[in-house]
Amino acid sequence: MRRRIALIGSFATDWIRYNDYEYKESESGEIYIVPTAEAVFSMYNPFDVAEDLLIDLMRIGEQAIKAEGQATKRYNEELKNTILIFAKKYGLLGFISASVYNRNIIGDDSVMFIENNHIGKEKIMDGTKYVNLFIPLAEEGEIVIGEYKNSVYLGKSEDSPKFYGKRPVVMDLIFSRFYSEQVKWIIDFAKMIVSHFNQLLMYRNSSNYLVENVTIMAGQFHAEKIGFTINQLDKTTIAWQFDSLKTTIETIYAFAVTDEKILLNRCNHCGNVFIANSNREKYCNPACRNRANVKKSRSKKADQLEER
Repeated sequence: MRRRIALIGSFATDWIRYNDYEYKESESGEIYIVPTAEAVFSMYNPFDVAEDLLIDLMRIGEQAIKAEGQATKRYNEELKNTILIFAKKYGLLGFISASVYNRNIIGDDSVMFIENNHIGKEKIMDGTKYVNLFIPLAEEGEIVIGEYKNSVYLGKSEDSPKFYGKRPVVMDLIFSRFYSEQVKWIIDFAKMIVSHFNQLLMYRNSSNYLVENVTIMAGQFHAEKIGFTINQLDKTTIAWQFDSLKTTIETIYAFAVTDEKILLNRCNHCGNVFIANSNREKYCNPACRNRANVKKSRSKKADQLEER
């Protein structure tokens, strides 16, 4: 039986993914990930794959931390390949929307950054400069931003979703084939989630000694633009809506680590993060459990031989 995170409410949001991505270097020397010229998009609901989405994102963070301690080309190539696979499965993270307080962004004179964002240390940036951070690889005329009768519009020289006022204009840009994100932003976000989880495990294992609530890595999560609608079919439900895949992942993570029926845990053998049915489940799969048992058996036999 598949282990599902208990998401309270009717969680649904449209997100876009392209079937092929590539790495490109901007004129400033930054490495971006962007859909290829021939890539085809599809729409999906990230909450339908919540568990895989979270585990795959955390895998990037784990590999990135490991690569820092192993300064070899092989580890870096493995990490780059993992990020490409992630993008093909889930798309880019929508940092342009999730990193600032501004809602519309397109056409704003300036943007105000949230604290602990992954883009930069500035507090305020010129709006046009900020938007250009996410389309440095677009050719002239492929993305056109203009004003019409006191409103802002965005024109795209390709066929991708257009919301025509139903959602902020910036979503038209995020869903464009010309939208790109720096690889280091993705890595930093993934590492933050893993670091938060590592600290959570440390406090969880010492919970018997805690005398008051502990906020873990305070100030890291800024779900500034979560909205909702109230829907009616056979019953009345809240349908939550999200501004970015990044915020979606943060929400899934929060529900995963506070779920009372399942437990986000780390395998005692291989160290990979997995979803357990209880705190008694120590291994991510039967193979790891068998390997751990073999290792314990061999260690026990070795100890017995030394005692003779």
